[in-house]
Amino acid sequence: MLQTKSSLTNQEIAKMADFEPFSTLAPERLGALFEAAQLVCFAAGAPIFDSQLQGGQRAILIIRQGRVSVRSTAIENGVGELLGPGMLLPLDLALPLRESVETYTAAENCVCWSLAAPCVAALLAEPAVLRWAIDQCWRHHERLMQNIVTDIESNRIAAQINFQPLSSLIKQSPLTVDVSDSVQQAIALMTQHRIGSVIVTDAGRVAGILTESDTLRRVLAPGLDLARPVSTVMTPAPVCLPMTSSVAEAALAMASRSIRHLPVVSEDGALVGVISERDLFVLQRTGFGHLEAPIERATSIAALRNAVDSIRTTCSGLFRYGMSAEQITAMVSALNDRVLVQLIHIVGEPVMQEGQGGQQVRYCWLAFGSEGRQEQTFSTDQDNGIIFAPPPGADAAAVTVLRNTLLQFASTVNVGLDACGFPLCEGDIMARNPKWCLTFDEWKSRFATWICTSDRQSLVLSSIFFDLRPLYGDAALAETLRDTLFALCRDNPLFLHLMAKNALETSVPLGVLSRFSTDGGKFGGTIDLKKRAARLFVDIGRIFSLAHGVRATNTAQRLLLGGARAGRKSEAIEADVAAFHFVQTIRIRGQLNRSAASHNDPNRINPYALNEIDQRVLIEALRQVKLLQTRLRVEYQI
Repeated sequence: MLQTKSSLTNQEIAKMADFEPFSTLAPERLGALFEAAQLVCFAAGAPIFDSQLQGGQRAILIIRQGRVSVRSTAIENGVGELLGPGMLLPLDLALPLRESVETYTAAENCVCWSLAAPCVAALLAEPAVLRWAIDQCWRHHERLMQNIVTDIESNRIAAQINFQPLSSLIKQSPLTVDVSDSVQQAIALMTQHRIGSVIVTDAGRVAGILTESDTLRRVLAPGLDLARPVSTVMTPAPVCLPMTSSVAEAALAMASRSIRHLPVVSEDGALVGVISERDLFVLQRTGFGHLEAPIERATSIAALRNAVDSIRTTCSGLFRYGMSAEQITAMVSALNDRVLVQLIHIVGEPVMQEGQGGQQVRYCWLAFGSEGRQEQTFSTDQDNGIIFAPPPGADAAAVTVLRNTLLQFASTVNVGLDACGFPLCEGDIMARNPKWCLTFDEWKSRFATWICTSDRQSLVLSSIFFDLRPLYGDAALAETLRDTLFALCRDNPLFLHLMAKNALETSVPLGVLSRFSTDGGKFGGTIDLKKRAARLFVDIGRIFSLAHGVRATNTAQRLLLGGARAGRKSEAIEADVAAFHFVQTIRIRGQLNRSAASHNDPNRINPYALNEIDQRVLIEALRQVKLLQTRLRVEYQI
């Protein structure tokens, strides 16, 4: 910035008189007011000021030449305004001195008049100038508020788009070929219907997928016979998502695995449709992009931490604006998934490359607990592990070397997650712990021990592991393990009986002589909504899942699908899900409005501090989970 030492010339003062509000002043009055004004130059891109202070008063700038960009820090993705010659900075000149919410940057090379703070006070003493300044301030803040409302509304709409189920995108039956059909038949089908992929089925189940790029690379380029079976060139066992998954989950799956087509299946595994990258593109142009883009661009842990902070700030604002707890937890979890994937790209993959010398390793990063259930709130730590498959024929020494590489990789990622705002697990349930970095056979043996031993300690320890969800790597390892869990539970009904008994040991916090049964001691007058309400729904949903082979890990989906398979009436199921969502709503609200009454516990609330309506609805939600407990008592004869 270059500033002259001379006063403005009469020619400059005359030019200033062409702009409002100075045109209302007599020339001699204008000259006296601006006797000490100076010219200031700013290069394009240079910051100008947030607010300039002189002796506790505000100085002002008047644009003489060039344009200045003003952007409000209150708007997450605002495009800002461009101010031209004659405009005064700051725009809230008429307001008392305050912390500015605007930043000003030279959009091109600029020349401005700088007016000292005493001159500002003298200016505002002129009635015509003060009226003009108040009017400009009012207009500016009207635009600002409208932009804030538009920003929040676009976020709300974007979230609704991104978290609608994939079933809403399926418009037609999928086109398929059988594993015995020829490559020629598959290509002809894609050409006839102008589609980029075809699903290969075996007895009605998804066996593979063949895309246009596959045919170019695997068939046409090497000159293979088009009469050969399509099964010889397809991508076998493609990643599939259930139709209850969200658009955001599909986008994450495609991005993390570099795929462009995703089969969508029903709960029993039957193919219902195919989602393409193109299908998601139009939706995501107004969707996840503004929150996901900083994650995608991040090349350091510090940049990822900034993205995480932005996610939490934006999502908390959306919740306050009216977005449901279900959408918020799904959004937070999906974005946290993306943070993990990007963190692995930044700090994890270099470790794996160095440790394995570029050799491919079959492994999968697993999420447990709330992240596994896609129910993360604004207060969460880490619960994760790794499942891996040693190369065929690997001896014990080779497995040890591979495990050590994975443990080093996991430690780097766990520490990175901590730096990004996801604290290390106090119980050390993390992938860097050798207990939770296991081969497929070791995980199978570990679960078999828990299920077959069936003691209370095993139940308490193992519960969150049954919420496993693959986040990065070879998802087939995780899904095969899930199939193993279902088989083990079917063969050991005593385990589910003990899980049900354990779920009934926590009493619902409903009072006898009062509305609620609150805790005493140092937690006097409060309820732990996580342990005494939300967890009850989670535990029962998990039992439904294991008892009836429901692959979903989300509690609401488990209550919905598992409840239906258990023969629960649709009205009761609807009430179960609504009750769980209301408990989550109150819990999230408590985290955002944490006070001394919470005893620094993000999950504790004083139920009597809720308004009358919320108290009554919470009572009904707790009664609903009590009905679910009664269902367990009857079904498992406890």
